[in-house]
Amino acid sequence: MWVAALPATLAAVVLFYLSDRQQRWLDQPLPGVARLLALLLALAGAVLWVMALGLGVGLMVALWLLTLPALLMALFAGHHRDTFQKVSGKMGRNP
Repeated sequence: MWVAALPATLAAVVLFYLSDRQQRWLDQPLPGVARLLALLLALAGAVLWVMALGLGVGLMVALWLLTLPALLMALFAGHHRDTFQKVSGKMGRNP
């Protein structure tokens, strides 16, 4: 059961991030229907986790698998796009 729950949950996180207007990976965010699909995938993933692990543990795993990758995606995107670049052999901002 977790074999189906894990990809559904992670796909939901990716779709939620890429459909946000402040995402930094794509030039344009995905259309609004991607958010609806992400919501459906997140709900399906949560139900599958609950069926596989029980109510308490399943909900906790589903919430952590929605939260942690979303946080990491935002941090990695911010680090990739917002880090200081080398300027004339030195690290730092342009004066």
